[in-house]
Amino acid sequence: MDNCFTACGSADDIPKADLDRFTDKIENVLNDEKGRKLFRNFMSTSKFKAGKKALLVWENTERLLNYKENAESGSQTHRNYLDDVLDLLDKAEKIEEIDFVTMERLITAVQEDNREGIVEGLELLKVETTKALRREYTKLRERLLNKV
Repeated sequence: MDNCFTACGSADDIPKADLDRFTDKIENVLNDEKGRKLFRNFMSTSKFKAGKKALLVWENTERLLNYKENAESGSQTHRNYLDDVLDLLDKAEKIEEIDFVTMERLITAVQEDNREGIVEGLELLKVETTKALRREYTKLRERLLNKV
């Protein structure tokens, strides 16, 4: 597991303020680009394959939530967005901790082209994915606290 700190920088290289935030709660790691990189590298070196998949789903969900449709692109851009949501659902299906109801709700919103429903479904998926990453986050947190 020390390889993570070689790839990500040692705990000594992480500013104390970041270290404090990263060990405070999982959302602080996920909402910070450096934190996600550290988390991803930790999971890679620790062979947490399920966690890496969940992090990818979290990042794609975040990207889709921040998606801004370009008015000039019209329906093709919207179709691409819907396709991206469906691709995300395929990936999310493989994460056993994600609630089936959340998945069904998002699928229904996509089928009905309900923009508000899609956003609500993506927000729920993000919460579910965050929960799915808690076990790996606990290990990262322990590792970071042991380095201090």
